[in-house]
Amino acid sequence: MPSNVICPETNSPFFSAKIRFAVATDDLPATGSISKAHKTAALLRLGKWREGILFAVVIIIWGLNYDFVAEGLTLSPPLWLGFFRVILGLAVAVPMLYLMKTRGPLTSKQKAIAFVLGIPGSGVFIGFWLLAQQRIPPGLASAFIYTYPLWGLVLSIPILGEHPKPLKFSAGFLAFLGVALISQVGFVNVSYSDLGAVAELIVGGFCFAFMNTCFKKLYRGDELVRANTWQLLGSTVTLGLWAALTTPTSGIEWGFGLLVVLLWLGVLGTSVAYIVFFTLMERYNASFLMAYLFMVVVVAQVGSYFIFGEKPDLIQGIGIISVIVAVYLVDRAG
Repeated sequence: MPSNVICPETNSPFFSAKIRFAVATDDLPATGSISKAHKTAALLRLGKWREGILFAVVIIIWGLNYDFVAEGLTLSPPLWLGFFRVILGLAVAVPMLYLMKTRGPLTSKQKAIAFVLGIPGSGVFIGFWLLAQQRIPPGLASAFIYTYPLWGLVLSIPILGEHPKPLKFSAGFLAFLGVALISQVGFVNVSYSDLGAVAELIVGGFCFAFMNTCFKKLYRGDELVRANTWQLLGSTVTLGLWAALTTPTSGIEWGFGLLVVLLWLGVLGTSVAYIVFFTLMERYNASFLMAYLFMVVVVAQVGSYFIFGEKPDLIQGIGIISVIVAVYLVDRAG
């Protein structure tokens, strides 16, 4: 296998530096008559397993976010909770860049674009999500915020030039239907005064999908992870000003409970999860990756069962099966 094929395929933070060096220099342990190409293929399969496991970890973290957000909203006003989440995420993401030994500094233009994209992509997204979840049931909030995988499918066409197959679009809508059933949309009454909250969630989902799709278009390799810190800075400034101008700090209940919530939302839900997500985005189609995020709602439902003893009813069970089938169809569609 030519070296120009081997090296790009192993240029991922999920491969250790030792593995990348071994592949590039042919310094691989001998195993009988197995060729270098076969050994390299084995390493690539190992890398894909690592990526799959890490993406599953992201889905689990984001799925359990809802429980921590619900608790956090009892301890802090929504905008201050969002601000604390992103500033803590930023504080941890910066040293993680050095630990990961990312390469290739961004230009001033690339930094500015990432900063601007972070204003709607994480700032508006998180702000609208937390504000809305105070006014409507969490299940409904999760359903409407998860319009963003659908937005991702749509935006990948004009921005990235991707052409998702009809099967992928059908699977996306099936997954959204499953999310709606899990969240019992149509079985929970929402007053006309709360329709604004629904609109905020849909707009927030669009903003998150727009930022991710633009990142896929504008950045490559380690640039995605580096740009993530600048978008977090943009969202930190946005949420900080938004909170300072509209919400007093008197509602914040400082204590161990809030610290635990922020450690989960900021360190795991933002720093770790965003870095893994943006790294995987370099290696897979945006529409393919975004569709898998519907599984977050399934994880949230399973988490509620084990943590709070909330058993899914028949309708929610059908919704869970619908999401799993939809993700399988997305995988088949490629």
